[in-house]
Amino acid sequence: MIKIEHVGLWTKDLEKMKDFYCRYFAATVSELYHNPKSGFSSYFLTFTDGARLELCHRPDIV
Repeated sequence: MIKIEHVGLWTKDLEKMKDFYCRYFAATVSELYHNPKSGFSSYFLTFTDGARLELCHRPDIV
């Protein structure tokens, strides 16, 4: 059986999206990952069934 480890989603507002999934879907959130060199930031959200969503942001990607 093939299992998807996680899905990534790009967003303009990382904090707002994190709060939305935590509030309405009871996701637990990892610490913020930030790469100062590239400007890339992300959170991993884990849901009760084990599914994971990575919320990604980079200021130069619109």
